[in-house]
Amino acid sequence: YRAMKRPRSPFFTVLTIVIAPAAVSLAVTLLVLNIVDARKEPSTIMLPTLSGTALIPPRDGVVEASTGGDGGETGEDIPVGDEGGGEAAPGTCENPVHIVAAGETLGHIAEQYGLSLDEVTQMNQMLNPAFDPNFLSIGQQITVPTCGVPMPTPTATPTITPVPTRVVPTPGPTATEQPGRAIVKVARVLNPGDVTSEAVEIINEGTSVARLGGWQLLNPRTGEVFVFPPLNLFPQGAVTVYSGVGENTAIDIYWGRDEAAWQPGDTLQLLDPQQVIRDEIEVEER
Repeated sequence: YRAMKRPRSPFFTVLTIVIAPAAVSLAVTLLVLNIVDARKEPSTIMLPTLSGTALIPPRDGVVEASTGGDGGETGEDIPVGDEGGGEAAPGTCENPVHIVAAGETLGHIAEQYGLSLDEVTQMNQMLNPAFDPNFLSIGQQITVPTCGVPMPTPTATPTITPVPTRVVPTPGPTATEQPGRAIVKVARVLNPGDVTSEAVEIINEGTSVARLGGWQLLNPRTGEVFVFPPLNLFPQGAVTVYSGVGENTAIDIYWGRDEAAWQPGDTLQLLDPQQVIRDEIEVEER
């Protein structure tokens, strides 16, 4: 039997030496990889969540709050736009002020603005209870209620508001000038002796309104007396008393005589309703 056994070839011997270690190394490597893979945590695959509302845009003018202060969902709808939610306040209306010019009456002023005499009178008497619609002076300011006359708003509980004490003059022929503040004087006598142009200018050099109703112009030589009708003479204002005939205005008053009341050399006295001489001048030749 030994005589018949074929001896191994050198090639087979070399191949056995090379392949055997390689097979062992491969087996060891696979075993190590299996052990490492077994110790790994299982991975989680995240799939997209399909939702019917995921792509729906928010309502117009509303943004949906996603999270609250603590990171949780609030579910509140927050309006977009004006935070106040109100409309802008409309602009206010302002009444114009009319400056009285020569020859104007309150009715004429009211007609210019398309208003009634009562509306203009009521508005100005609300601002100044002493306002007299029958007598105006040049430069006097008249408030024109183009925005309407304000009406008092009733309140559920009346509130008594203290107001400064105000002395309201008693209407009538009694002089109501404020002593020391209204200074009424005779400025000059124009064209004495000519009834068609003869006139006396009266001025108020004080700082308060002088009410001339009941005041007098006296000529001691003849005893002729002119009595002023109700008239307000404003500070630094003037009024002219004509001896002849004409129509009274806020700045021009007519005596209605058919002859002159003054002659050069006469004395002209200005008296208040208590017959106190407030001014006296000598009529000069003009």
